[in-house]
Amino acid sequence: MDPQHAWLILDALRDVVRQPTGTAHSAVMGRGFTIPTGGKTGTTNDGMDVWFVGFTPELVTGVWMGFDKKMVIKSDAQGGKLAAPAWTAMMRDVYERRRPPATWVMPDSIVEFDIDKSTGYLATPFCPRDLVVHEFFFPGTEPTERCPVHSPFRGMK
Repeated sequence: MDPQHAWLILDALRDVVRQPTGTAHSAVMGRGFTIPTGGKTGTTNDGMDVWFVGFTPELVTGVWMGFDKKMVIKSDAQGGKLAAPAWTAMMRDVYERRRPPATWVMPDSIVEFDIDKSTGYLATPFCPRDLVVHEFFFPGTEPTERCPVHSPFRGMK
């Protein structure tokens, strides 16, 4: 895999813990883990297994929770609510004895833009600030048109 696509996948997995909309964010960043990290939660449909596999620039570790015999862990069992906090506690302990690693280096050819997440278009100064997100793109895949919805000229002919 080329470095640009690898970095974009890495960045998406970092968003699992960086974006405040997910349970992994509160389980990792909300518990004070500040080392560069990414990861992925998992939960079986029947609530019998949950997991979180996380990584830093130098370590990859995972936490799985479940029982040897098939049984539900608890109602509303989720990897972000159960396994991610355990992963965070373990990794905080690990990094009390290790020097924090440097973060990943973004390839120079990656392009970045502010996007209106409600439309997918390039953000304009008229887009509500809570809808604007900073995104990274493989060159040539970025949006090229400005948001047509949040404009003072919308509907004018």
